[in-house]
Amino acid sequence: MNIQLKDVVIMNNKRVTILAITLVLIMLGSTITVVSSKQTENNLKNQSENPVEYYALIIGVEKFNESFNQEYEEEAIEDGAIAFYNQLIQHNWTEGNIKLLLNENATKQDIKNAITIWLDEKEDENDIVIYYFSGHSWKVPITKRKYGNTYTFPYDISNNLFSEDKITDKELDSWLDELESKHMALIMDTCYSGRMRALVQPGRILLAAGGKRILCPVSGDVTLGTGIFSFFLMQGFDGVADINNDGWVTAEEAFRYARLPTFHFSVWRWFPYTEHLPFFIGIQIPYMYDRHLGQLPLIKYA
Repeated sequence: MNIQLKDVVIMNNKRVTILAITLVLIMLGSTITVVSSKQTENNLKNQSENPVEYYALIIGVEKFNESFNQEYEEEAIEDGAIAFYNQLIQHNWTEGNIKLLLNENATKQDIKNAITIWLDEKEDENDIVIYYFSGHSWKVPITKRKYGNTYTFPYDISNNLFSEDKITDKELDSWLDELESKHMALIMDTCYSGRMRALVQPGRILLAAGGKRILCPVSGDVTLGTGIFSFFLMQGFDGVADINNDGWVTAEEAFRYARLPTFHFSVWRWFPYTEHLPFFIGIQIPYMYDRHLGQLPLIKYA
């Protein structure tokens, strides 16, 4: 075996290089560990100094002002909003942190003020916020899509058609943008809620009762006392949706629990379909947009 001196030098240089790289990686690893530990310590400190609070704005509109004069009481929209409010109270949400707006108290300006004034003055970036709306929405005409994808009916509307007295998803998004919270659950039990793409923003989860592309209509049922999607969502809040058994029901867990029962119930709700023509609304396939980092805990049931 004939090893030249230059080969020895090359081998030694390689060993020195490998050793140097190893030492650098070890030092970097230690630095990363220290930074990570320090960050965790700071997060825990900030959480103890600024504990997480829970806030909710709950809206139900089934009656409208005299100029429109149309009611949807058979769909139990108002009862559904009240049931959702009671559900949060039952699971130890602070009553003063929940605002309930029903019918005449849910004008467009009332809803805007509840978000940009009432909520904005209370919440901060660490807090968890629920925006729940039970009522009616419809798609914005193609020629008006610059204003949004869908529009929701507040109490003070003049007719069914798209106009400035409605709330588009872009307009609602602009109001929600004024909040600091990075942990929002938007629960929309309305038709075409799956098309409210303007609401899909970082830090938010949109739980939509209506489909994304097809099967967008949404209905309620007097036997349930609420919208179909809301009923099963609240059923999940009682603990059955808690997949990992940690005592908390997250927005993601509640949606995954409610989606299939909503579909099944809506199928049989209208069966046989010919008896309901021409008022057959259609079956429901809820949709979730999740732009929140990690799970979003909403209900502690245990």
